[in-house]
Amino acid sequence: MITDRFDSLVFTKEINPIISELTGIKAEDTADAPALKTVLMEFKLFLGDAIFVAHDVKFDYNFISASMQKVGLESLLNRPLCSLALAERTIVSYRYGLSYLNDMFSLNPNPSHHRAMSDVLTTYGLFLLSLKNCNESLNNVEDLIKFSKSAPRQKRPKFDPLYKEEEEKEVTL
Repeated sequence: MITDRFDSLVFTKEINPIISELTGIKAEDTADAPALKTVLMEFKLFLGDAIFVAHDVKFDYNFISASMQKVGLESLLNRPLCSLALAERTIVSYRYGLSYLNDMFSLNPNPSHHRAMSDVLTTYGLFLLSLKNCNESLNNVEDLIKFSKSAPRQKRPKFDPLYKEEEEKEVTL
């Protein structure tokens, strides 16, 4: 159950055109957004002492921690949990990228990949699916983190089932 959300753009004068194409965000979209330091302070307060869950958590955790240090804030100290590592141990899939898993399992009905809140909602769906598929007896978050790091990975199928579906669609058209 989602109990609260944090979502904010950050003011910037320029955005690399590749990033704008990927995210759909343009510099003018951030004209009224708060400064990076303000957003990071608010995010840190929002996060509190909660577990930091992300898909490929090292990237997001390190990026946000480095950004915090860059603007003079203390880096994150929250325990990280990787939804990618958890999925590899609880879900059989040909690939484990967030977009692929969403296509495979319909985790987020309205995905807008590479937009933070959309990716969070997709990750949340993946997290719930992973918990549902977990056959281990886990008593607390520390057990879950340990499981995500040390349990055997699921065996991947030899062929991509989504690729087969695309081939079948092309043949019937």
